[in-house]
Amino acid sequence: MKPKKRFGRRPDHRGPPRRPEVPADDQAERPRNAETRWVGGIEPVAAALARRPYDCREVWIEHELKHPAIGRIVRQAQDLNIALQYMSRPELDRAVKGGKHQGIAVRMAYDPAGTFKEWLDGLEEEAKKGMVVVALDQIQDPHNLGAISRSALQMGARCVVTPERRSSPVTQAVIQASAGAVLKIPVHRVVNLAQTLAHCKEKGFWVYGADAAGRDCWSVTLNTPCILVVGSEGYGMRPLVRASCDELLRVPQVSHGVGSLNASCAATVLLYETARQKARPGA
Repeated sequence: MKPKKRFGRRPDHRGPPRRPEVPADDQAERPRNAETRWVGGIEPVAAALARRPYDCREVWIEHELKHPAIGRIVRQAQDLNIALQYMSRPELDRAVKGGKHQGIAVRMAYDPAGTFKEWLDGLEEEAKKGMVVVALDQIQDPHNLGAISRSALQMGARCVVTPERRSSPVTQAVIQASAGAVLKIPVHRVVNLAQTLAHCKEKGFWVYGADAAGRDCWSVTLNTPCILVVGSEGYGMRPLVRASCDELLRVPQVSHGVGSLNASCAATVLLYETARQKARPGA
């Protein structure tokens, strides 16, 4: 008679974990007592282990989970001496609070004390050259935040900035919508976006806002370093944020369309145009 399977943590007999190597372009390892959150899904977990191993605390995998990528993820965790536990599906469901996890999740640390202003003030002039930052004014749909973060990462933006209020936080839904990109690009939350943009201008950044009343984006020379501002899904940018922009840009569209592009599509087009102009000879 086969013994019954017992669910729960599998004992870890390895020695004390060593500190994972921190990539040269990232900050020092975050404190061990930093706040933590669970991130679920095969691609997001793989991205977290590859990009931010120093933030990963432990990986949970569902018992007897079969997927081609699981072996690679297990080897990644073992090589980094990150705790690896085999759990039941209900335990994973509780960890990610009902979000999608595909049978795997990682507990990650993050430091809520870090601010965008501190990062901005610490930038050397040389580091600002060619830099692009995406600012989102009250984007509340997590799928839009995820999609924009994915485009921002792919098009070379340095980070994403959102207001603390009336904006989607980085949740499991955002991580899934971004295909894990939001784990690779910093998302800063600020108290007052208009004041933040004013401070960016003091630091030498140009501010461009997406607006249907603006100039065609391909007819404007986009200077860097710059901030690309995208307004909310229904109302666009708020008046003070709009007034903070040096230039308003629109995405040219046919007259017989359906009104306008959604926020994530408009952001992707503007990010592409910025990247295209940066790549021109002599830019």
